[in-house]
Amino acid sequence: MRELRFVLNDLLGIDGELKALRLPGAIAREDVDALMTDMAAFAEEVLAPLNQSADREGCVWRDGEVVIPGGFKAAYDMFRGKGWAGLGAAIEHGGRAWPTVLTHLVTELIGSANHSWLMYHSISRGGYECIRANGTPAQQAAYLPHLASGAWTSSMCITEREAGTDVGLLRTEAVPQPDGSYRLTGLKRMVTAAEHDLADNIVHLVLARIAGAPEGARGLSLFIVPRHLPGAAERNGVRCEGLEDKMGIRGTPTCWLRLDGARGELLNTAGNGLAAMFVMMNIARLATGMQGVNQAEAAYQLARDHARTRLQGRGFGGARRPEAQPAADPLIAHADVRRMLLVQKAWTEGSRALAYWLALQVDRSKLHPEPSVRGEADELVSLLTPVLKAFATDNGYASTTLAQQVMGGWGYLDDSGVHQYIRDVRVGQIYEGANGIQGQDLLGRKILGDGGARLRGFMDVVHQVLEKNEAHPVLQPWVAQTRSLCARLEALTRQLIARAPSHPDQVGASGHSCLRIVGVLALAWQWIGMASIVQRRIDARQSDAFDVAKVATARFYFAHLFPEVEQHLLVAAQDDDAVMALDADFF
Repeated sequence: MRELRFVLNDLLGIDGELKALRLPGAIAREDVDALMTDMAAFAEEVLAPLNQSADREGCVWRDGEVVIPGGFKAAYDMFRGKGWAGLGAAIEHGGRAWPTVLTHLVTELIGSANHSWLMYHSISRGGYECIRANGTPAQQAAYLPHLASGAWTSSMCITEREAGTDVGLLRTEAVPQPDGSYRLTGLKRMVTAAEHDLADNIVHLVLARIAGAPEGARGLSLFIVPRHLPGAAERNGVRCEGLEDKMGIRGTPTCWLRLDGARGELLNTAGNGLAAMFVMMNIARLATGMQGVNQAEAAYQLARDHARTRLQGRGFGGARRPEAQPAADPLIAHADVRRMLLVQKAWTEGSRALAYWLALQVDRSKLHPEPSVRGEADELVSLLTPVLKAFATDNGYASTTLAQQVMGGWGYLDDSGVHQYIRDVRVGQIYEGANGIQGQDLLGRKILGDGGARLRGFMDVVHQVLEKNEAHPVLQPWVAQTRSLCARLEALTRQLIARAPSHPDQVGASGHSCLRIVGVLALAWQWIGMASIVQRRIDARQSDAFDVAKVATARFYFAHLFPEVEQHLLVAAQDDDAVMALDADFF
């Protein structure tokens, strides 16, 4: 709670930021704090106790229906009763119209307690926004109030057996009907929360090809296909044919969904399916990045508490201690254990700050009265969404495995709970476009695609923070490191712009490294911003242990994690086509 207040109030200055947006009503700091307090209690007292039991119990499929883990339905009813299902929904649909930067609190607080449970709501939030952005007034009236209240949930139906990342290969067909509706036939795989008994209805958003439409992605359209048609008692032609047997998030059903002449409505226009679906996808990418943060935070807390209490060996100098001391030191006395905990802490706190800042830019891009501010924010969101999604989930997975390592053999046992975080967070690296795709998107479309303009715009924002803090003796070395990285990244960008046309595989070979470089830069910028705030309090002798820990973590970040860029700068600049040199037959 202290960390969240620091990010929202001290780092982002949320009071002033919200006043600058065109919101339907004022949101006071007291309102935010009350929400956080109530939601934290719900997470701790209701959802967290269900996390391990749901993982062990899983979801059960029987003859087309899915039984979800015990306690989930009662928790969902409580969630709905508090009005949180519609926290970000429009007031005219029964929601509270809170901005994205505040609805992120649901993703973090609730997701850290029970990510499987959160998925039911998270997918529905994306479905609401997709229909709101693309639907006709009649479609919005028919579906959005129910989604906002949580009475109905949603699902996103994209993947098929032969069509994963390459959605242009999908085969689900939509046949036009005389009344303007469509009949959809096909089999979707890996559909999250496409069948359950939490809600009265499930609104499936289905990517399909209208009969006779062109092959490939340009022939795809998006359809609303509800489990039950509005006002109809009988079930639509949609049926769950089974559940995927998967590694993690076992409390959420991941379904095989059969459409057998299911009645659907076209959402947006024919052939515009991918653009319409990306409203939902972009929301999901930000939420997935936050999943990397919330699962890493939960695992870190387990590891930290274990390290404080588990007695094992002596730290350096332990042999000189009096006999009256315990026979062993706590794990946290050991330098390598501290190193692992600090890696988790630095990545998680830095990524959290970036995630909330990016969510605020989403709000500024939509709700700020000045067109220039909206445009700048939109460019920053476009550039950094793939960075947050991939960087935070890669680091989140690495952090959870470090938490297990801190706990040693106990972390390998089922009862420890930490291995569930490893399994649950792992899918974030695959969701919404695998992380390698995010790197190619960043380099190919967002950096090379506009000649580096968006990247330079982001570095201008970084330089504003650097200029404010370059004279402080504590911050100056970190400012110098970050300023140097900006210059080296700009030089690398020029090199890649010149090289990419004649070496098209450069994007695929260098995308991962470029994403890691931008991610390290983004967290360095956030750490300087956070450290500058607490350092001022330290200088004024108005600090506490929280402030001292924040500066110490920043120091660790620049000493131990920032140097990662050296390898990636070298790799991204390679010009010998080493990645493609080996013939495919030799793998």
